[in-house]
Amino acid sequence: METTQQQINAIIRNLKALNSQIAKTIKSDLKGPADFLASAIKGRTPVGERPHKRYKSGKSLLFKRMPKGSGVVVATYRPGNLRKSVKTLTKLRRVKFAQIVGANTGSGNDGYYFHFVNNDVKMSNGKVRTGKRFVESAILAAGPAAQ
Repeated sequence: METTQQQINAIIRNLKALNSQIAKTIKSDLKGPADFLASAIKGRTPVGERPHKRYKSGKSLLFKRMPKGSGVVVATYRPGNLRKSVKTLTKLRRVKFAQIVGANTGSGNDGYYFHFVNNDVKMSNGKVRTGKRFVESAILAAGPAAQ
């Protein structure tokens, strides 16, 4: 005959297994709306006119920042790569009960600057560059199907 503690442990194991099964079901149910939202965001993502470069440079003694164009080119971002990086992010292990849509920032992808284009950015000279707000407009356009 099992003790009370053994019965409690068996119940806890069953609940954990049920929890993981519920997480899989929720993720599969949300896959369709997440893909729909990702395609809506892709359609509204602006495409640049020219490639942009990111530099690695130290600070000079006279300036807070090095002059523009000096330093070593670390990355080149081509027009359209930001649009290609928008997808449903399925490899996020800590997210159990949701599907996340956003820019893939893994190696070789240009999603790292996604928030710079969407949101307002304060530049080093003190000016503010207004964001495009394309994610918010895509969510409104997708409607309740993606919310």
